[in-house]
Amino acid sequence: MFLKSMIAGLGLLITTSLSAPTIQGTTRLDTFEKRDLASTLAPRLSSGATIIFPQNPEWQNVTERWTKYLAPSFKVAIEPACENDVREIVKYAVAQNINFLAQSGRHGYAPELQRVQKGILINMEQIDHVKINKSTGIVTVGGGTVYEQLINATYAAGREMTVGSCPCVGVLGATLGGGHGRLQGLHGMSIDQLRRLRVVLASGQAITVSPTENADLWYGMRGAGQNFGIVTEADFQTAPQVPKGTHYDVEMQFADADLEKVLELMNRQIKAPLPPQLAVDIVFGANATTLKPVIAINFVYAGPQSSGQKWSTPWKALGPLTFTERTIPWSELPFKAGNGLIAAQCLKYGYKNTYSLNLPTFHPPTLRSVYTSWTHFLATHPNANASTVLFEVYGQQGVRSFPAASSAFPNRFVSDILTVITAWYTQPALTSEVDAWASSLRDMMQRTSGFERLHVYQNYAHAEPREAFYGYEAWRLERLQKLKRKYDQRD
Repeated sequence: MFLKSMIAGLGLLITTSLSAPTIQGTTRLDTFEKRDLASTLAPRLSSGATIIFPQNPEWQNVTERWTKYLAPSFKVAIEPACENDVREIVKYAVAQNINFLAQSGRHGYAPELQRVQKGILINMEQIDHVKINKSTGIVTVGGGTVYEQLINATYAAGREMTVGSCPCVGVLGATLGGGHGRLQGLHGMSIDQLRRLRVVLASGQAITVSPTENADLWYGMRGAGQNFGIVTEADFQTAPQVPKGTHYDVEMQFADADLEKVLELMNRQIKAPLPPQLAVDIVFGANATTLKPVIAINFVYAGPQSSGQKWSTPWKALGPLTFTERTIPWSELPFKAGNGLIAAQCLKYGYKNTYSLNLPTFHPPTLRSVYTSWTHFLATHPNANASTVLFEVYGQQGVRSFPAASSAFPNRFVSDILTVITAWYTQPALTSEVDAWASSLRDMMQRTSGFERLHVYQNYAHAEPREAFYGYEAWRLERLQKLKRKYDQRD
């Protein structure tokens, strides 16, 4: 089975520490598995590692995920403290034929994850170091690091790189699928700034992957990396910050009657083309109490306000309900952009069921139908009143400056707009109805997209044909499958 997310087949190596790890959540090891973990695996882990069972009060905090939708389940959680711990855990799991899942930000929602039931959770959050070489600008990031940690460290060093919008997402999890973000027009995607990876394979072997070491796997890790191993560390090339490290931010809201005007202006700016410094998020959102729908726009320009106003002035001329402009330090952008609503998406509760597709431009009549369907859905399903339709419109120059065949990421030239339909609800009985509704919106937009075939950003994928996120050229899947056979022979 060729998976979007690696959910099985890994193992870990020998620790040099003679001290035992902490075992939490049981006063006596009353099952064979607990006894086996204590006698077989625990002595091979470092003293900084922790083994947590469901009886421990911390179990909920350790295992809680961003969404309960088709979620995996675990019978034990292990927090490695170093790469050798990861190797030992993987080797143990493979030898015992136990499914396992490595996590950092806990945001994965691919339906394949439900295949991990009563498995081993490898919680990477202890391996969260961020180290910057000031002479080269290379930043070294641990496998459990989240974007907030990376942003703070690089900003303090006067550097920047392409990162995701949500501060709580794991850096490496997002990067392996491509790593798009507001600064991609300037610097390319996160995979384009990668320089080196440390990867634990299904055999338990830890290897370096770079353009010069295991170079064949370097292709696959950048765009399909979740299929091949657990990344314990990565090097990225950062760039000097835009002047003063500040970004020009505009928050706007438009009445629903203005939808067509909003889309037509966005289309014109896409075709202009959008400058590499600019990133625009358009969101169909609603007041959680009144359910009154609103079209919200977050406009971020990586540079001075005077330069960004060339692009924001036409928006102001449309007559929005609200228009607020300011400059924000890059380190604060994840929490202040979108009036804080982007960071609010980090909340871990309920069911978040997401469908996606890429668009070249907006088709206003179709989007009017989408908007009408969305407002009707909210009105008839108040339990899902936090549901949104998001359109990410970011600069493309940096993304398209790299050859399409240089990595496993296939959609460099068909990603002007990333569309994300997210139903957020707390009643699991709604799931089948949500699936039908959200997939129908995706299919509606695809029919008038101008693309002959569906294209989806791998990190947003939801059971679409794998060619949609790995590429329709036959050689792409053949190359990935060959790498899979070489580096993970068990799967």
